[in-house]
Amino acid sequence: MDHISPQARAFIAANRPLTLDGPLTPERARQMRKQQAVAEEESLNALQNSLGFFTQERVIHGVRVLVITPRGYAKSNDGKMAMYIHGGGYALKSALDASAVLMSSALGLRVFSIEYRLAPEHPFPEALRQCLAVYEELVQEFDPQDTVMLGGSAGGGLVLATLLSARDNGLPLPKAVGLFSPWSDLTRTGDSYYANEGRDPILKWEGNIEYFAASYAGGNDPRQPLLSPVYGDYTGFPSTMIISGTRDLFLSNSVRLSRVMQRAGVVVELQIWDEMFHGFDLMPDLPEGKEARQTMSTFLLDALAQ
Repeated sequence: MDHISPQARAFIAANRPLTLDGPLTPERARQMRKQQAVAEEESLNALQNSLGFFTQERVIHGVRVLVITPRGYAKSNDGKMAMYIHGGGYALKSALDASAVLMSSALGLRVFSIEYRLAPEHPFPEALRQCLAVYEELVQEFDPQDTVMLGGSAGGGLVLATLLSARDNGLPLPKAVGLFSPWSDLTRTGDSYYANEGRDPILKWEGNIEYFAASYAGGNDPRQPLLSPVYGDYTGFPSTMIISGTRDLFLSNSVRLSRVMQRAGVVVELQIWDEMFHGFDLMPDLPEGKEARQTMSTFLLDALAQ
């Protein structure tokens, strides 16, 4: 691994995925959220010191939306925006996460980040319903051609499901889409679910993702496209960039999704970072993460400029 950064090598050597001793109950999820909030507060404070950003809360159709504005924001960008849906296995994290802040800074745009209700307390389709309601309002406020949408992991899956629903409901689609390792298949389908079990320092299926998938699906067929968007029809979908890594448990989700999109005529760019793991783009000081965010922001800004 001498061709990757020392930070990446150290992270891979020091970290292993969490193992749960049973299904993701509401009590267990609440405990995990509390632990995660403490860890993320330190990270967000560091980002505030290094990048500077401003937040404003809105409520759209009963859904909390956090508007993140980067330091040095240009008023000339007032007509443009990025809509963001956070990851966390549909059960963890919040609208104020590192990726939302980092991408707002990289894009120089306001990011509208959705605080959707979490599983297992609120299984499918509640999060999708909320994201679609916010999207419907925001594309009335902003020209869709001046709008991009992005998300990672479960947030990437929700971006896809939201836009598939929006299109089927006659709503206009954004100019471009950015996906960091989207969770596009809640079933254990695809080579990387097996080949990267034990190689990804963040995720594994057994004793981990299997429980998050079940808690979100809530007894529904996980292969339906709004739960596992890799099975969807992408006719008319906007240009899309997908970023993943060779150690990512969800690598096959990205590869399979890109093929489905290509067959539907979508302009899609798939970028795979060697030796990178799930969520490497979230790490502020990881050189590969910085490069991935810059690559994504360039793609999205180029689309808006066309």
